[in-house]
Order: sequence, then C-alpha cells, then structure tokens
Amino acid sequence: MIKRRTRATTLTEDDFVNGVTTDQSNETTKPDPKAPRKFKSHTLPLNEYEYNLLVELADKYGQTHSGIIRYALKQLALKDN
Repeated sequence: MIKRRTRATTLTEDDFVNGVTTDQSNETTKPDPKAPRKFKSHTLPLNEYEYNLLVELADKYGQTHSGIIRYALKQLALKDN
C-alpha cells in the first residue's frame, strides 16, 4: 500500500527568507556535557615537547590523552567565568 506524502504546514516565501521554521521554540538548548562523543572529531598536530607533556599528564592523572585535553578545556572554560 502506498502512503502519500502530505504537507503539514507550508511556509510563506517571506517566512522562509526570514528564517522562520515550522517547529519554532523560544528556548535555547544547552548541549549535554554527558552526551556521546559523536558530534565532531579533531586531529591535533603536536610537536615532541607537547606530546611528551601530554603523555606525562596522562600518566600522572591516570587518564587518556583525549581525557587530559577535555579536562584542560573544561578548566579553561571555568576560569573565564
């Protein structure tokens, strides 16, 4: 059985140009800090000194290299507030 597509709502041309969407909400959502890490990945080139520092910190705190970088980002963000 074929299910036909129907348009629930239609936007006017002016609404589209102004960025109006059909599911508008005035709430701004804050990203979840505990969300799975599937959003973006980042390759970070390091020199030998920076890599050795990262390894030392990871061993000292019992974390992974990525965990140390995440911790540093969080601490810098808290420091600015």
